[in-house]
Amino acid sequence: MDVFATNFATIDWIIVCVYICFPVIIGIIVRKYIRQISDFIVAGRSLRLFIAIATLTGTELGLVTVMYNAELGFKHGFSAFHVGLIETVCILAIGLTGFIVYRLRQLRVMTIPEFYEKRFGRNVRIVGGIILALGGILNMGLFLQAGARFMMGITGYSHPAGLKIFMSVMLIMVLIYTVLGGMVSVVLNDFMQFVVLSIGMLIGSVFAISKIGWDNLFKAPATVDQTAWFNPMSEGSGFGSIYVIFMVVLTFSAGALWQSGTLRALAAKTPRVAKQLYAWSSVSYLARRVIPMLWGICAYIFVSQTPHLLKAFQGPKALNTQFGMPIFIAKILPSGFLGIIAAGMFAAFMSTHDSYLLSWSSVITQDIVAPLKKDKLTDKQRLLINRITIVAIGLFLLIWGLWFEAPVSLWNYMAVTGTIYLAGAFTVVVAGLYWKKASTVGAKIALYAGLLAVLGIGPWTRGENVPFYLTDKFIGVMTFVIAFLGMIIGSLLFPDKKPALETSPGGTE
Repeated sequence: MDVFATNFATIDWIIVCVYICFPVIIGIIVRKYIRQISDFIVAGRSLRLFIAIATLTGTELGLVTVMYNAELGFKHGFSAFHVGLIETVCILAIGLTGFIVYRLRQLRVMTIPEFYEKRFGRNVRIVGGIILALGGILNMGLFLQAGARFMMGITGYSHPAGLKIFMSVMLIMVLIYTVLGGMVSVVLNDFMQFVVLSIGMLIGSVFAISKIGWDNLFKAPATVDQTAWFNPMSEGSGFGSIYVIFMVVLTFSAGALWQSGTLRALAAKTPRVAKQLYAWSSVSYLARRVIPMLWGICAYIFVSQTPHLLKAFQGPKALNTQFGMPIFIAKILPSGFLGIIAAGMFAAFMSTHDSYLLSWSSVITQDIVAPLKKDKLTDKQRLLINRITIVAIGLFLLIWGLWFEAPVSLWNYMAVTGTIYLAGAFTVVVAGLYWKKASTVGAKIALYAGLLAVLGIGPWTRGENVPFYLTDKFIGVMTFVIAFLGMIIGSLLFPDKKPALETSPGGTE
């Protein structure tokens, strides 16, 4: 029996191909509504609660999200659930308190580095923009690989050149409708993809649990450590206490300040809607973690009970564990349903790319290029630079995504590259909003400290016998600690004469 044998048929290809044409059509239709830069980046700050929740979920529940969460479930079992539970609590806390997002929306900024300038000056904005763009673009680096592996696992199509061509065409389609319609196009497509993917994930979950059986689902396979399968603090789980601490810090900071998500809060109609957006989205954040992890767990149980599949995932030439979930789904879902799942997943691939491309291009335009220009850029010039930058980032992703192989898991790669930006940004924004003594020097030290996270994706992190101080999780935690200490020490030793902006709460919109 072929490892990549699948139920994917002609009808499934038709469903996928027809569906992925819709986003381009939407981009062409809404282009005429893009008149100024605020329309392009934050949809004119007009998002109401329901549409904001749907588009935020559509962005954060991307194909790469499904793949790395499924991989965590496949490798670590129910112990992986701690990541989702921690993130949900963090998002809910931000929504209930309005921590960071309420004040940022009050200030009417369009990007995080724009706040840096208001509080610490133009140089900090430029430095912060460069680091944000670097971390964000690197964070997208493996999206194409994850998409190609999903396609190979779900369709059974394994020709390398064909896979690259298909994923490249998908990316080009995203570039077209994002360049044309900006945030308006992104919001409409994310809403549509949210609906399709929700239906697809519900169908997939029913089939997955039916195949494994509810009773068998909670029995750890004989091939794994029984305790580690359920307990993330166990040594054999692959996580441990340092990792859990890293997840608390990372998911809380990412929840408040990951640019693609924060853009929704900044595009909300009022600061109050921005708060509500996070409170209600905590439920969808839990679903985006737990459901793919559950698929990964079902996939591993299925693989462990199928000798030829289990053999394929073992040994020096073992399949990448990212293949586990799509191979499982491709074998248990009938044709037709498989096309709906695939369409939903490829829609998720597109919805994440469009938001990320818009986020990083807007940062490069607004926070790097524009501040460096002595003459003020017109809205028309900013729109042009945004669109050129989107295409340039897309070309980089095609190259990076096809040859770079990270030494850590997909999720750990994304966590570490995200830390490059988040460690400094979280420290700078929190200090800037809530600590009057925060200074420009302290802000710069904190931002530069975030670059230490690059060490977490080095070849020295590979393997199980790496000293704890060289692991990606320890490097991630220490990056946040160093950024925090840098802000405090730098601010106390080199205080500003006067803050660039008073950030105490004002009125509401």
